[in-house]
Amino acid sequence: MARDERFALAHRVHFAALGWADRHGHAPFGPNALAAILSRNGTRLSKQSTTGAVASAKRLDLVSPRSSAACLVLGSYVFQKEKGAPSPCRTHPERL
Repeated sequence: MARDERFALAHRVHFAALGWADRHGHAPFGPNALAAILSRNGTRLSKQSTTGAVASAKRLDLVSPRSSAACLVLGSYVFQKEKGAPSPCRTHPERL
C-alpha cells in the first residue's frame, strides 16, 4: 500500500512505517529508499517532496514527530511489538 499511488502521500508514509517497522516501531530507510517507495509514475520523489510527505504524516499523527525520511517512527498507541531481541536503530539509538 505504501507504493500504491492512489493513496495520499501522508498515508503512504504511514503504510511504509507499518510495513517496514521493527519490533520497536522504527522503520529505518537507507538514503533515498523512502523516496523510491513513494515514487510517482516510476520517478523517485525529490528530497523536498519526501520531507514534505513525512511532515504531512506527522501533522496527521500518522507517525511520530520524531520521524524523518531516514527513520519513520510509530507511536506506541499504534504499534506494540517489543518482545524479542532488540535491533538497533541507527537514527534513534535511545529508543524512546
